[in-house]
Amino acid sequence: MTMNRIIIGFALICLFTIQVQADDKIILITNVLIWDGTTDQLSGVSNVLIKGDEIAGIGVSEDDTPQITLRIDGGGRTLMPGLIDAHVHINYQFLDSSRGVPIANEMTWEELGIRSREAVAEYLPSGFTTVRDLCGTGVAMRKLIDSGFIEGPRMYISGACISQTSGHTDWRMDPEAIWPSRQDSRLEKLGLVILADGHDEVLKATRNNLARGADFVKIMAGGGVSSDRDPLHSMQGTMDELGAIVTATGQFDSYGAAHAYDDESVTRALTAGILSIEHGNLMTKPATFKLVAAKDAWLVPALGGFAEELMDHPFYGNPKNPAHLKAKRVNDNGTNWTKLANRFEINMGFGTDIVVTNRKTSRNLRDYQITQWGESFGNLRTLQAMTRDNGRLMALTGKNNPYPKKLGVIEVGAYADLILVEGNPLEDLAVLGAIPSMFKTVPRESSSVSSIPFVMKNGVVYKNAL
Repeated sequence: MTMNRIIIGFALICLFTIQVQADDKIILITNVLIWDGTTDQLSGVSNVLIKGDEIAGIGVSEDDTPQITLRIDGGGRTLMPGLIDAHVHINYQFLDSSRGVPIANEMTWEELGIRSREAVAEYLPSGFTTVRDLCGTGVAMRKLIDSGFIEGPRMYISGACISQTSGHTDWRMDPEAIWPSRQDSRLEKLGLVILADGHDEVLKATRNNLARGADFVKIMAGGGVSSDRDPLHSMQGTMDELGAIVTATGQFDSYGAAHAYDDESVTRALTAGILSIEHGNLMTKPATFKLVAAKDAWLVPALGGFAEELMDHPFYGNPKNPAHLKAKRVNDNGTNWTKLANRFEINMGFGTDIVVTNRKTSRNLRDYQITQWGESFGNLRTLQAMTRDNGRLMALTGKNNPYPKKLGVIEVGAYADLILVEGNPLEDLAVLGAIPSMFKTVPRESSSVSSIPFVMKNGVVYKNAL
């Protein structure tokens, strides 16, 4: 009996080994024009070799690769790196309520989990192979994706947002919960936000985030549009508190990100050592842009806030919502901000920052922002921001990086995150799904972008409509 069990066990091990070896494919993508994430032109017709999860060769001959297990004929299409969205909110994206983010206070993990699962499923079919979540998503979603249990993009996570009392993510709705009893909101209980006051509390909150698996950590350094209690001009976090997140993340060889809109809040965050400014849409002074460059920091704007159509949004366009006047103030600064951003050489990442919406509106918001970027900065810079530059931003996690190979480029040794598009994205961003208007364009019925027939992440084909 014991011997039989041993034999059966050995057979199962052999079977598993064979399966692993069978899944370790060598893939050759042929007959493609390559945009590598950097250059201002496409290559001539070429081939790309993939071994395991990385790019193993570019311009290789079929005759020199006898061990190929899968050939994919690109049919003369453009092969480019998978897209990266550097500012998403998976847990807040599909709340779909005129009441904004606080509606989540009435939800259980079951409801939030289902909504989040639906939100994360939107990215791969539209060509986004990596996202960077800036508030509340934990490691569970990433584990399920990385294990293959569900399909979704590679995820970098900040963990729970850190805010002072009365700050941007203090979304407690009941005044009695604020003082003197200080009851946690459901969002706090669910680990989506942390309220922390004083250096020691922020230090502990940051370390708790890192202990729970965060790759970097985000703090609120100024007022926000979607929150009720804090005006946009409010300065949030003392310099000691901002310094605490820099200290704790630095000890992990990672970095701190800060929600900040105007010149003063951005300057304070950069001075404290924060390396990633989320938004910055109310920056008006050349000196602030110069400081971003001098610190070699990053700016991840939400260009959707500058779209005139945003004021037609059922939440931000509703004068009865406190967020309305805030959104309008951001909206009015768009032209000046864009001029300044084009004057200076700064690190800038493409991020969409979509919250409080439904599937169709979410698709339109993302697709339109690609157009916005193109109109504001040109197609090349837009494409670089969506690929190479965002890949560099992901790498700021340093030794804490859960995905240490290069992202956002087609070069040997980089992750095999690749998409095929119908046409030349340097000439027309519509091949990535870009649309001319936010709400006037009929939304996509599907999560899939038809002009992106092929998506590969980590050397695994997730979409092939060739």
